[in-house]
Amino acid sequence: MKFTTSTDADMEVFLSLVGEHLGSIGAAGIIDLYTDEPIESPEPQQAFLEMRQETESQHSGRGDHLMGAPLDFASPTGLRRFTLLAHRTIGCEAYAGGNLVFTSIENQRIVWLDISSADAASLEEAAVAAGARSLRCLPG
Repeated sequence: MKFTTSTDADMEVFLSLVGEHLGSIGAAGIIDLYTDEPIESPEPQQAFLEMRQETESQHSGRGDHLMGAPLDFASPTGLRRFTLLAHRTIGCEAYAGGNLVFTSIENQRIVWLDISSADAASLEEAAVAAGARSLRCLPG
């Protein structure tokens, strides 16, 4: 199922709930720490810069460590970073049991979930109740 919003704030509300769900099912996440457009909002920009700096300082040598940086849905910091950055970077994914269960559509404020219809409906309802008024499920 694909979901979209007309505002970043609404997407953040939805992603906070999605991230909690991903944590509850033991999903492992990765995020690409690149963007096509600059992040303008201060809090997401700060989270992005901090995560890039941490990732770069933890790795040296070969490879692009900013691609596929790990996200921890069980930690408050990891959950916040997912909420603020998943839809703003060129890619973010989550896997549970070896299966892709979440991905972002590159910088388009569209996310894809492969979870049960009941879980998706519950997340959508909770997000709307929490203020994500522009959240909608896309056909197909």
